[in-house]
Amino acid sequence: MSGPAHAEEDWAGAFFRDADTLELPRLMRWFGPDIDLRLANVPPIAGREAVEATFADFWSGIAGMRHVRDQLVVDGDTAFQGSRVTYTRPDGRDVTMPVASHLRRDAAGTLDRLWIYIDLGPLYAD
Repeated sequence: MSGPAHAEEDWAGAFFRDADTLELPRLMRWFGPDIDLRLANVPPIAGREAVEATFADFWSGIAGMRHVRDQLVVDGDTAFQGSRVTYTRPDGRDVTMPVASHLRRDAAGTLDRLWIYIDLGPLYAD
């Protein structure tokens, strides 16, 4: 089953598996109304509509994405994951880079925080 659930053993892993599908409706099930998104050096993005527009825009410029977990630290409803994310560019070239993500669930089990620390420069380099 996809989407948030308090009972899920590896909820952070489930989130990233859903993100890697690049299916926006699937990803949006994870976010609560007060989601606070920080993505690279983009100014903070607040609320579901703005977050949905941000992911739609970002994903329109890639052909694929997959995360490989290097480390996970979970403390209740907060998780920090270090990963290597591989983006497939529209030209078919894969670019892999490190990323650190901070996720936090609210009382309803949806995310109210997703902070993604990444340098996206290599994705756009020739």
